[in-house]
Amino acid sequence: MLVHAQFKIAWRKTHTTSLNAERRWTHFTSAVTSFTPALGTTQNLHYFQEERFSNGQPSREVLYAAWARALPSAFDALRSLGLFTASSRASDFNQRFLLHDISLRKELTTSNTMAPLTRSGTNALVPLPGALHPPRSTQNYRETSWSFVGEPEARSERELSEEPASSFDENADMMSDEEEGEGGYGKQLLLESPEDHEDILHPLREAANRVGREVEKFAEVLDGYNPLRATAQDEKYEMTLELIELYHGIAIDTLERLREQHNAERRKRDGLRWRKKMRGFKITNEMDELELDDDDEGNTVALPDVQTTLEDLERWEQEAQTWDLLQRLVHLRYPPPGSVAKEKDASSHKSSIHKYSTEREIWQNFLETDDLALERKTVLQWLKDTAEESGEDIDVLVQDLQQSAERGDIIAHGWLHTKAAIKNEKRKHAWTKDLDPTSAVLNRGFLNTAKTEPLITQLDPDAATRQNRKLEKQDKYFERAIWLGCWEMLRRGRSANDIREWCIERTEIWRAVCMPGLPGEDMEEDQTADLASWPLWRRMCFSLAHNGGGDEYERAVYGVLSGDISSVEPACRTWDDYVFANYNALLRTQFDYYLQQLNPQGFASAVPSGLGIFDAVQFHGAPQSAAGERLIETLRADPRTSKEALQPMKMLQGVLIADKFKDFIHQQGLALSKFANTGGPSNLIPADKDQPNDLERYIALDDHDSLRVLTHVLLVFMSLGIDLGGVWTQTAVENVIVSYISFLRLAGKEELIPLYCSQLTGPRRYAILSRNLIDITDYEQRVTQIRLMRELGLDVQQFVRMQARYLFHDYPDKVRGYPASSNFKLFDSRPNSTNVTGIGRKIKEDFFGDDEDKVERVDMLLIRSFEWYMLVDGMWSETFIIGTMLYLRFFKHVHLNAARMLASRAPSTSIAKAKTKAILGETLDFAGLENDDDEDLTEVLDGSAERRKMLRKHLLAEAKNFRELEALVESLDFIETVGSVDSLLTERETEPKWQKDMRSNLAKAIHASRPSISTLFNRWLLTFPNEEAEEEFTLLREAYIPETILAYITTLHISGWALTRDFLMDSMDLAAVMAEEDSDLLQLFKKTGRMQELVEAFAAASKNLLFITSNKKTTGSTSKKLRVKGWTPELWSVKRSERIG
Repeated sequence: MLVHAQFKIAWRKTHTTSLNAERRWTHFTSAVTSFTPALGTTQNLHYFQEERFSNGQPSREVLYAAWARALPSAFDALRSLGLFTASSRASDFNQRFLLHDISLRKELTTSNTMAPLTRSGTNALVPLPGALHPPRSTQNYRETSWSFVGEPEARSERELSEEPASSFDENADMMSDEEEGEGGYGKQLLLESPEDHEDILHPLREAANRVGREVEKFAEVLDGYNPLRATAQDEKYEMTLELIELYHGIAIDTLERLREQHNAERRKRDGLRWRKKMRGFKITNEMDELELDDDDEGNTVALPDVQTTLEDLERWEQEAQTWDLLQRLVHLRYPPPGSVAKEKDASSHKSSIHKYSTEREIWQNFLETDDLALERKTVLQWLKDTAEESGEDIDVLVQDLQQSAERGDIIAHGWLHTKAAIKNEKRKHAWTKDLDPTSAVLNRGFLNTAKTEPLITQLDPDAATRQNRKLEKQDKYFERAIWLGCWEMLRRGRSANDIREWCIERTEIWRAVCMPGLPGEDMEEDQTADLASWPLWRRMCFSLAHNGGGDEYERAVYGVLSGDISSVEPACRTWDDYVFANYNALLRTQFDYYLQQLNPQGFASAVPSGLGIFDAVQFHGAPQSAAGERLIETLRADPRTSKEALQPMKMLQGVLIADKFKDFIHQQGLALSKFANTGGPSNLIPADKDQPNDLERYIALDDHDSLRVLTHVLLVFMSLGIDLGGVWTQTAVENVIVSYISFLRLAGKEELIPLYCSQLTGPRRYAILSRNLIDITDYEQRVTQIRLMRELGLDVQQFVRMQARYLFHDYPDKVRGYPASSNFKLFDSRPNSTNVTGIGRKIKEDFFGDDEDKVERVDMLLIRSFEWYMLVDGMWSETFIIGTMLYLRFFKHVHLNAARMLASRAPSTSIAKAKTKAILGETLDFAGLENDDDEDLTEVLDGSAERRKMLRKHLLAEAKNFRELEALVESLDFIETVGSVDSLLTERETEPKWQKDMRSNLAKAIHASRPSISTLFNRWLLTFPNEEAEEEFTLLREAYIPETILAYITTLHISGWALTRDFLMDSMDLAAVMAEEDSDLLQLFKKTGRMQELVEAFAAASKNLLFITSNKKTTGSTSKKLRVKGWTPELWSVKRSERIG
């Protein structure tokens, strides 16, 4: 088991993106080969090892080839350890490891193809409750506040193997405009054509190019260490900690690349800021800016495809600091599950301290007995570490001051210019003793070089304060440089030894002696503590901070050592500096309280009554646990820090420090809801009756980088099981994740959407998943999305089911009545001016529409939602019910193009072939389902044949209405085709060859349409699933069937003239069928008042048949089919009838 655990640790390191590729290769090979000697001696793995470690660094092509050969044996071993499920594939394992290396990923994606989806059969016939009605109540998650016009369908048909561009990789390749994701949909938007506008997505395309690889890196880490997959609480906790560490690693990696590009630019800008900071001191070196400009040109690494800026560097720097802070606080505030919290009995802990206790023991005891002090110590250390990481080298910071001191490269030996002036004064008067500052001679004439201020007469550190005299101007610069360096080292958490060495190097030993007093820093293990010295030293430093020298950095240094705030603030430049000043003061005050409790009598006797001290605990007020929150609020309102405090990462850092994430994330969700619903109702983020406190204090929808960070921080807190308000605030909190998911869609990262939707709760995960994937039209991408959902534990049937239902919910049919009753017309209202066939009315040309692809946006979305049903096994009944609902909706509003598109994209035959395999064990179309002659003898013997026959009948019955409506679409399409052919034949009647080809095409169309047409005459749409559906079916029959049959009779007229009179005989046969006693069609014509039109149509057909037959030179023989029916052309010959008479 120990080997197993060690192997898992090494395996996880191979996925640590903060390590470079070479180190991860090393971790992997060492993990695999060390687990079992047998594995290490296999031929393939041995080849991999030799190629990996021989001849220095082999090329990546060689490594990849070696890896491909070693893969089978390595994968089998890993699967035997339980690191992969039994259904895992070696290709998945290969991708999971290699995708972490961006330089290898392109090789991988060009070498391997995505494995097809393996369907898992589910013999389920799921009825849709409420028959043909959409759900009565679904949670009102209304999507798409993003008012973006949809792009062409092909735009979503991207190759998933394509490597997205890294924002900050010098080898990044930008995605082309044609490969961007499709925009959202809104109620007011219609899909006017497949070529909708895409220029509006340019800002999102730019954002996608900027975020590039970093977005995918975060998703890869979340997928690899998804806490939702953990079953045990301790495992979930460990995975959460690893998540934070890996997120931090991604930020650090990106930050390092950006620093290489923008360091020179940053030095230039920071240098200008420092010059402004040196109040009242003119910097004489004017060449720095020019030199830095030259450095910029020579050192900046420009990316050819991605332009990064100094703002990017600062943003990633703040992000890295945020992940670092979160990591520290999570370890501190949220112990592992199952761990027994230590009862902190302050009195028992303090009783272990005695007069021989060391400084370190006292400091550790202080932190152990005070959780609040430990937290402040943690935050303070984080502030020091971030200042050290992001700050410029201290020697560079003081360089300008050193140069202004006019002492060349000499950094030691104190106040050289003032010392020279004192020596010169002694020499002038031939004095051998120290100069007396009270001397009248000195008072009159011993001035600085500018003759404006009196100079000090002695060189001890207190001379300027004691004598109220000044230094030479150059020595002021030198003095300021020393104190600036000391301040920066204290601010960055440098140890007392480091500060001492820095001072000694400048022969400022006395300053080194002043630096002790920081508790917990470089304390000697065996040095006995002097409890009285600490509070006394603190008060002396406080006195110096307020009554000492005039330089602000000198006062700040003593202010830090004493735990003061007001003397430190003038040296503060950033939000971090102000937090540092306050937390330093609070911690030192707390330590003062602790020492006083340890030895009350000794403490009182050691501290003179005249020495004051700043009490930061009292200053920040009670309760102490809320001091951090009050500080963050104060800094947000302070003009010196208010602008920086509103930066997203600073807001988040402040929230973490104040431990108010629960309140913040709720308010953030409310703010996103407010943003999303400003321009109209949003379907993605519902409007909330509660309002955020202040919109400026929260991240906006278009701040995609901050949304990414906030989303992943939220997921960390969710996986830790932190109470974020329960069901009352759940919707608002999840708005953050939903906003990020929407960005992923708009940025063309659809393959990442299921991962983040799986983090949502309840039905909302399917609502957001459905609406964000609705614009994917490529079949392979849809299959990939289904596979990803299954891997993430999402219910794919629920996804498909809810996608259609949410669309019905979002876009309800609010039109009263039945528009098709008055709007569905197939005949041209104009008279038939070119009538040579005897046909009274002419069929409208292109009654479907001029553009067959012109479909309203809502109809297009409904069709797309239905196409997903074909990708999921089972759901036979529901599939055809939803399809029937779509046809009913389209026919009601005479959206014939939409109905034809549905019939072409999701034909009933294709649905049957896609679903019968899982239900019946074999792939059948409807002809196969209707065929009962292929019964297997074994099935007959064991009795399963009858059950199978009943199941087939059930499947046919469930699909009956859908197929009938599909037949109507096909019939109307045929009628439109014949009408168009009729017009073309008339227009080009002088072109015999063209006419022959057109007649041939007409004959083929008639032959193909017969099955659909015959369906309309066979009790069409008289089977109702329920009473409510009966009413709608009746309205549809009344609106469509009479007009369609009359138009069909007209097509028979046209075909009789253009092809053969047999079609006119068909119309007579049709009249006989409709005249039958139990004909539902005859009653329908009577009910709709169109019997006269029907009689006139048949009369015109018979008249034309008489005319054609009588004018034929020879009667000849008719078709075999008509002869079987008893039809003979002689019956329709007037001349022959006359002779007989």
